[in-house]
Amino acid sequence: MGRFKIRLGDYREAEELLQESISIARRISDRWGIADGLETLGDCFQLQSKFDEAASALEESCLLWQQQSLPEFSEAVASTLVQLKRSQGDWDRALFWLDHIIASCRSRKDQMEVANSLIDKGRILESLHRYDEAALHFEAVIANCREGGYSWPLERAQLCAIPKTVMKWERRVPLLCDVKKLQRRLPQLTTASLKLPISIGHDQP
Repeated sequence: MGRFKIRLGDYREAEELLQESISIARRISDRWGIADGLETLGDCFQLQSKFDEAASALEESCLLWQQQSLPEFSEAVASTLVQLKRSQGDWDRALFWLDHIIASCRSRKDQMEVANSLIDKGRILESLHRYDEAALHFEAVIANCREGGYSWPLERAQLCAIPKTVMKWERRVPLLCDVKKLQRRLPQLTTASLKLPISIGHDQP
């Protein structure tokens, strides 16, 4: 009924119906019902420009789907959260939810989606002038896709376009396309976090 009210544009009534449905689901410990209701409620909040409320509902929904071993449901909600946080300019949380997607896709061995999410994260990092981290993510895409037999020439070009003036390490270390070597350089590649703290100095190598 709540979804029907959303389609009609009656968001206030939809919100009330969804809140009631979620409350009932909580009382009977229906985790599916809670997760599904919260996801729809989050969409309803977004349509009303209630972005903080939307984020809260969607975050709980995402984690509930994950707890129920439904990674693709969790990834779909996390993707919505990435877009929401991008629109708010909350880049740290956008990156957090991209990390969630990357870890989830890797756990179910969906290498193409891992690559797509690494690209998205790399582009955000590049836009934030975090060039070292961005370059490492694009390297991870190349390594990941080479291992899976995919070709991503665009990301090679994007990696080359990152300003070398701030990438001192790139002058010392050639582009790595071997996954094991890349993981030694970037140990966190096997976890949800892909950040490597590299200090940007002005010294010449």
